[in-house]
Amino acid sequence: MSKSKTEPRQPRPPRRPTLALTNGPIPDDIFAVVRTSWFRQGRPVEVDEFSIMECDDARNIFHYTVGQALRQGADVSVMSVYPPEALGIPRNEK
Repeated sequence: MSKSKTEPRQPRPPRRPTLALTNGPIPDDIFAVVRTSWFRQGRPVEVDEFSIMECDDARNIFHYTVGQALRQGADVSVMSVYPPEALGIPRNEK
């Protein structure tokens, strides 16, 4: 009697987190809208979205939260009225 054996899935190669920025209109009291997509074993498992309100520390809050999410492997999408340079994001030169 032969046994049919399902082979385990091959693990996906490590993925690199991405950062996307969209400039567009948002309410005046919001610095940025941030969406994080979290992955486990290379597959999406959770999406979070939050707003960073305009305040004296908005840029620092932005840097910390986006930086932590990227370091932990999340993809990050940002919508803001500010250009990348004002957010401290260098432009990709191709």
